[in-house]
Order: sequence, then structure tokens, then C-alpha cells
Amino acid sequence: MENASKALIMAGSVLVSLIIISLLVGFFHQMQNLQQTELSKEQVQQAAEFNKPYTAYERDVYGSELLSIANKVKDYNKRQAEIEDYTKIEVEITISNDLDEDYLKKGTYTSEQIVNKIKEIEDEIKKLEGKSIVFKTETGVKSSRKISQLATMRTNEIEALGTPQEDYKGQINEYNTYKTLLTQIKSKVFYLQGFEYDKYNGRITKMTYKI
Repeated sequence: MENASKALIMAGSVLVSLIIISLLVGFFHQMQNLQQTELSKEQVQQAAEFNKPYTAYERDVYGSELLSIANKVKDYNKRQAEIEDYTKIEVEITISNDLDEDYLKKGTYTSEQIVNKIKEIEDEIKKLEGKSIVFKTETGVKSSRKISQLATMRTNEIEALGTPQEDYKGQINEYNTYKTLLTQIKSKVFYLQGFEYDKYNGRITKMTYKI
């Protein structure tokens, strides 16, 4: 009888120990899950904060807005991506038909390529608009006007300046062509094709548009 009582006590002790161990293991797992949940929340918040400047453009955009995106991404990739060891952001722009014979032909471009193409056009505009044409009247009086000024003047107003010392009409046409092209690019609508996100940290990795 005494042995049976001892056996029951021992069995009860073992059972209690097992229950306590099970509770401790369960508590440990709960703490781990809680920590993981908190970490996930933190990651989500960090990703949302990082993505905020870009998700504002998760829609169809005008060319002027696309240039802002391209410059923003170019700046990020240059200054932060390599330092922080994050994946660089890509911007992919597909042009279905030629916008221009020399600069933006049909094809797929990166953000840096778009920025560089626009800069080339802007440089040509600056080069032309800063150039002056000298006019000479019959009495020998000379005056000059910049191409950007001549482009806004009427023909009779230009003729009243006198005889031009070099051909200016071709330069005005070229200047107006570049100005028109730049205006067209900035006013065109580029259609959103989709955003891609890093599956580990939730940050934007790619933005795709098409025209």
C-alpha cells in the first residue's frame, strides 16, 4: 500500500513537471512569435516610410512628374543604395513610338538614360538661346539680339533691326524644335505598368511606365 502511494506521488510529480515544462515551452514560443510580430510591424513601418516618396507616383504620370521620379531615383541610387547595401531602385520607361528622331526613339529606357536625354535637349536649348545675332543698319549702326529673343519677335520687327551678319532663321527653327520637344515630353502621359517590391524588406525595387 505504501509502495503504491509512493508510485502515485512520483507519477504525479512527473506529470506536474511535464505540465510545467509544456507551459514554459509554450510561453517561450509565444514570446518568440510576439517578437517576430513586433519586428514585422517595424519592418512594415520602415518600408512604408521609405516608399512614401515613390508610392505618390503609383499612378499614370505626366512627363514632368516622370522626370522628378527619375531624378529622385537617380539621386537615391547614387547616394544611398550602395552605402546602405539596399537593392537599387529601377525605373523602366517604354516608348512605343518615336518621340523624336535623335533623342527619344522607340525603345526601353532607364531613369538615368531619360535624365541624360532630357539634359542633352536642355543643353542644346541653352546653347542656342544664349547666342546673339548681330544686325547692321544702312547707316552702320550695329545691334544684337539673342536667339531666344528673336524667336518671340515678328518678321517685320526682325527686319527693322537691319541686315543680319549671319543666317539666324535655321537657328531659330532649331531652338523652337528643341523647346517644343521638351514641352511635349513634359506634357505627355506615361501610363503606370506596375511597381515591384523587395520580398524581404518591402521596399520598392522597380517602377515601370509606358507611353
